[in-house]
Amino acid sequence: MTGRISNGLEQGLLPSRRKALLLIGAGFLLAAGAFGTEPAHAADAGAEGFVRQNIDRGYAVLNSTTLSNEQRSAQFRQFMLSVTDTRRIALFTLGPYANRAPKEEIETFVQAFTEYAVAVYEARLGKYKGQTLKVTGSQSRAADDTIVTADVINPADANAPVYKASFRVRKDGGGRMIVTDLQIEGIWLALSQRSDFTSFLQQHNGRIGDLIVDLKRQTDMLRSGAAQASAR
Repeated sequence: MTGRISNGLEQGLLPSRRKALLLIGAGFLLAAGAFGTEPAHAADAGAEGFVRQNIDRGYAVLNSTTLSNEQRSAQFRQFMLSVTDTRRIALFTLGPYANRAPKEEIETFVQAFTEYAVAVYEARLGKYKGQTLKVTGSQSRAADDTIVTADVINPADANAPVYKASFRVRKDGGGRMIVTDLQIEGIWLALSQRSDFTSFLQQHNGRIGDLIVDLKRQTDMLRSGAAQASAR
């Protein structure tokens, strides 16, 4: 990594780093600011239903053939903000730097991260456009902390490879279910982002303003790539 975030989400992590992240993820599954230490409990039908319902909503937007690229992105953004707590995730990704910056700078970061996160989710899930996600089970780690697992399948090809996905489902202050992290192909996105962001900040003397600029740059790149892919 040099002066920019490595963006392992889109380009693939180096083998040693991928292994390290997987080990971290296995032992310390993201709780978006707190890590659960209790053993897994029974399945959570409510969390499974929440994910199943919202998978259908999200893919209805991504797979739409009637929406323009701009309409699709706008509706997907609205969808993501309705089921995730991007502020909570943003503060988690900053690690200890979240407590060192002025409030105004944190608010600017949260705004930049929100746009970046929506673009990342759209790009990652967009890779599986035309496919469907089937919820396969869940493990409830605490009263408000559940991992819901799913398979990404191609309904038109029974022999196509099946990819694994997982959703971290928690509750906000009002008891509403939210997604705090997404795992695709073995990588927890927010956990990977935290690793990238803290490394970036270490190299830039903790200047969150530099990180904000880089997030905006990456957001523009992701959206440009998504638009080109939709046009093919």
